[in-house]
Amino acid sequence: MKKTWAIICVVGFTAFWTFGFLALAGFFGDRTNAPINYVLCLVGLGLGTYARFKIMALTPKMHRRRAAARARLEEEYNESLG
Repeated sequence: MKKTWAIICVVGFTAFWTFGFLALAGFFGDRTNAPINYVLCLVGLGLGTYARFKIMALTPKMHRRRAAARARLEEEYNESLG
């Protein structure tokens, strides 16, 4: 699940930077200024930020599981030594 959120995060922030650049080019340059660029920029920012927070919410749980598994393995190893 974490990899899925990571892909969504990358896609969201890529959309943010791409459409944000197009919106700024339309605002400051000679390009036509399409309102859809602003909308897609904000959607990309929201999606990327939401996915990033989901990744951060999943990360501590994964580290706790790994730490518990490592402690269990060390305990079994120490018991096998005698």
